[in-house]
Amino acid sequence: MTEPNIGSSQQNIGGRAAELLGLRRNLLLLLLMMVMVGLGERLFQRFLPRYITDLGAGPIVVGCLGFLNNGLNAFYALPGGTLTDRIGHRKSLVLFGAMNLLGYALLAVPWWPAVLAAVFFCTAWSSLSLPATFSLVAHQLPPGKRVMGLAVQGIVRRIPMAIGPVIGGAVFAKYGTTEGMWIVLPAAAALTLFAIGVQWRLAEPEEPASANSKVGAMDVWRGFRPELRKLLLSDVLIRFCEQIPEVFVVLWVTSIVGLSDYQFGKLSAIEMATAASLYIPVAYWIDRRVQRGHDAVPFTERKPFILATFLLFALFPVALYFSHGWWALVAAFVIRGFKEFGEPARKATIVDLAAPGQKAQTVGVYYFIRDSIVAVAALSGGFLWKVSPALNLWTAFGCGVAGAVVFAATSSRRTEPSARIQ
Repeated sequence: MTEPNIGSSQQNIGGRAAELLGLRRNLLLLLLMMVMVGLGERLFQRFLPRYITDLGAGPIVVGCLGFLNNGLNAFYALPGGTLTDRIGHRKSLVLFGAMNLLGYALLAVPWWPAVLAAVFFCTAWSSLSLPATFSLVAHQLPPGKRVMGLAVQGIVRRIPMAIGPVIGGAVFAKYGTTEGMWIVLPAAAALTLFAIGVQWRLAEPEEPASANSKVGAMDVWRGFRPELRKLLLSDVLIRFCEQIPEVFVVLWVTSIVGLSDYQFGKLSAIEMATAASLYIPVAYWIDRRVQRGHDAVPFTERKPFILATFLLFALFPVALYFSHGWWALVAAFVIRGFKEFGEPARKATIVDLAAPGQKAQTVGVYYFIRDSIVAVAALSGGFLWKVSPALNLWTAFGCGVAGAVVFAATSSRRTEPSARIQ
């Protein structure tokens, strides 16, 4: 009697799982780097508003911190996309990771202007690598697998987003923000160095960049399809909703409601766990719709999911306003996690509407325009908060509703030849 080949069976299961989740060698290495570098960043990132407040900064400076975060996200998107298309994913990811190390050194200086300077470097990898992560999915996966590929990225990206604030919150709660920084920063540097080494040694070499990658940012913008411009407009309004209160959420939880840093870290973990639980089933559902539709317009198959996401963005600041205890905050942060419902669909739509050979650059230009405008929202959030935290949250809600309405009104369900998936 022939015994079953257990090893072969396990390989088949693993192969089917890899195919379902859209995993390839370079994508797996990218996911590992996301976890390592992301965990280092998230040990302290959400506590920076509290850190600079303890160092003597006021609400306007906290608003400037949010302005810098968004402004740098915008600025770095352009060189991030251009470098990725020209030098390849491996070299660009390593270069971007190395910039974080300088930022960690500046963060160790207990002076709030030094912290603002550190922001230029300490989150560089997340900002610069965004076009690379999008384009790597487009490079290695067909259209009917791209939402799943981006969903898996979303889950993995949220592992450090869930774990990091809990660990960082525990450290800061025990040692205080200033001394706590001296503990978390060496750990962040070690994780980043490990990720850089793995990416450099194990990632497979890539083909040379195409001639299309030599065009300038303005040429890429002129080539934006109408569907992509419409998505960008509504996305800007939605990010106003997100960023006006973003850097003040930790202050609402710890200073107004009166919870500890550790409890805020637990709320962040609940948010990330909620988001992660949605990604795989929703991505499978969306990709099946796209596969059945063959060359269907991304807006047609993905519009309901993107619209649901935009509505949930709008709901969070209202839920936060009415949250004055632990369980109410848990509910609010669950809502905040649910806002990721259609994010992979939105990201896949951007990639699908980009020209061949310009995937990373298109993502870079898109995020440059979006985040350049939205940076103003983060800065205005400081002035709104100074007047009243309630004004900050209700203004954010109004922007979210406007963004959802604009998207519902302008995004066409009609199939247009110019919007075919590539």
